[in-house]
Amino acid sequence: MLDGPSKKSHGFTLLEVMVAMAILAVSLLALMDFSGNTLITSGRAERMTVATMLARQKMVEIEVELHKGIQMNEFPDEKSEEGKFDEPYEDYSWEMEVKKVELPAPMTGEEGGFQQMIGQQLTKEISKTVRELKLKIKWLELGEEQSVDVVTHIVKL
Repeated sequence: MLDGPSKKSHGFTLLEVMVAMAILAVSLLALMDFSGNTLITSGRAERMTVATMLARQKMVEIEVELHKGIQMNEFPDEKSEEGKFDEPYEDYSWEMEVKKVELPAPMTGEEGGFQQMIGQQLTKEISKTVRELKLKIKWLELGEEQSVDVVTHIVKL
């Protein structure tokens, strides 16, 4: 017969409490790591968004400048510049490069002659009137250089 509660039903043993605490600690560490990664990722996304916005702004400035040059009959074969953005974006810098678009020579087929001559003339005219504009926005993140590259083409009509 049982006269009272047995020894095993009075509560948790020390071992059970320690195992429960270990499980809780591992779970909390995993959650903290997850939230830390979320903060890093959201910070990176914010910097990428700012860099993209700055690239759009700078690209418009450069295009306007090139179109003004075209109106004054200036269309550079090559040009490169670099600089830094003003506050509050002083952590970002930019590099710009304009270069003449060089198309490969047209293939010569059996027909040759007239078609080849037209192809060469078109290639030459396109190279005269099209420029490739590359823009790179750079910043430092966790000690490493990060960048966003944007490319467009400007046509002189």
